[in-house]
Amino acid sequence: VPIISVIALVVVLIGAVVLHFTRFGLYTLAVGSSEIAARRVGVKVDAQLIKIYTISGALAGLGGILSLSQFSTTAIAGQSQTNLNVIAAVVIGGTSLFGGVGTIMGTVVGLFIPAVLQNGFVITGVQPFWQQVAVGAVLIAAVYVDQVRRTAATRGNSQGLWRKFLSGGRRG
Repeated sequence: VPIISVIALVVVLIGAVVLHFTRFGLYTLAVGSSEIAARRVGVKVDAQLIKIYTISGALAGLGGILSLSQFSTTAIAGQSQTNLNVIAAVVIGGTSLFGGVGTIMGTVVGLFIPAVLQNGFVITGVQPFWQQVAVGAVLIAAVYVDQVRRTAATRGNSQGLWRKFLSGGRRG
């Protein structure tokens, strides 16, 4: 097992424990769900956001160090496709781009779909441009499903989600 995978697993486990079993995690979920509501119940939203962004920056730095250790080199545009894959993985994993919804386990599972797509494309000899187009199409589909789910939840109609999705968004 590559050491990078072990480090990633440790970071995910620590993140899960912090998110689900600490006040910091509770406040983070509250701010992500509704910043106004969190402010009204006494969460210092600005301080919480600074903490969240600091941790995010530290984890981005850790990711950069791990990438450097894996490839032994770095370049400004070296990982230009990674952003699209990561956003697609997070959205596919069930995290809403609009905040307030998402799980760590869903994101981990969502990471495998773009990775499997990429590996399949490389094996079949698909050009890199078309690989990005395919991952972008999967991302668009995931955002569409998320938007339909949010609309159905707002209306309080969870069964309407599949009906609307299967009908292509048309009413009826």
